[in-house]
Amino acid sequence: MKRSNRTSDNGERGAVAVEFALVAPILIALIIAIVEFSNAYNIQVSVTQASREAARTMAITKDATKATTAGKAGAPSINSSLLTFDYSSATCPAATPGSTAVVTVKYSGSSLTGFFGPSLTVTGKGAMQCGG
Repeated sequence: MKRSNRTSDNGERGAVAVEFALVAPILIALIIAIVEFSNAYNIQVSVTQASREAARTMAITKDATKATTAGKAGAPSINSSLLTFDYSSATCPAATPGSTAVVTVKYSGSSLTGFFGPSLTVTGKGAMQCGG
């Protein structure tokens, strides 16, 4: 005599739905966190590259306008209007051999998803020996 499994199938369908409802929010939050972290990491790398390019140009030309242009060109993957450049430590006096031009670049913008907060602030610092 065969037994019918139809009654147990209906009960398992409900269990699967309940398990999915419990696990899905955790998986979605994990995916959003990975995307947000990778976006912040990409911005950090770009800001650091912008500060290096600005410091290199400042050490060679001693011109803040050229350094800002080079820094913005060094970070093409982000919105360059959100970058601020600080040249207060980037002086290259001719009388001091081996001095270092240090440029600090700050990025302030909105986060991608808002999962960790609405805004994102990243700072990068680049240094280059004066004279090239």
